[in-house]
Amino acid sequence: MWNHDKSTTLTLICTRIAAAADFTALFFVPKIVDFFIYRGTVQAEGRMPVITSVYICLVIGGVILYMLDRLLNNIKHEDIFISRNVSYLRGISWACFALCVPCLVITIYCQTFFFILLASGFMGLILKVVKNVIEKAVLIKEENDYTV
Repeated sequence: MWNHDKSTTLTLICTRIAAAADFTALFFVPKIVDFFIYRGTVQAEGRMPVITSVYICLVIGGVILYMLDRLLNNIKHEDIFISRNVSYLRGISWACFALCVPCLVITIYCQTFFFILLASGFMGLILKVVKNVIEKAVLIKEENDYTV
């Protein structure tokens, strides 16, 4: 039977696989960019700015995946409405906004990256809303803990 614990565990495993893929991709960025230049997706004069921006994206992605792993670990241990989780959500949302900057640079040389830029910004907004909801729930929980 599928339950909350199995779902959290699966999400944690997927997050760690994504983190391993993110780390592995660090070693292949120039080859990947050269492939897309060869295919005509990326303009050749943008090779170095695109490579640099992709490295920045991968580092930011690694930070996001690390915070997501910590958040899921807390959820798995039934620590849901705590201020540390609010901090993780805040960090992830700001990292999504930060991801927009290198994506904007890449968009100059590869227009299809514009959609990643939009998705990153939109995800940052959604996470800000979720963070605000969880933050309010933490305040209510703390207030209820003091009254009991």
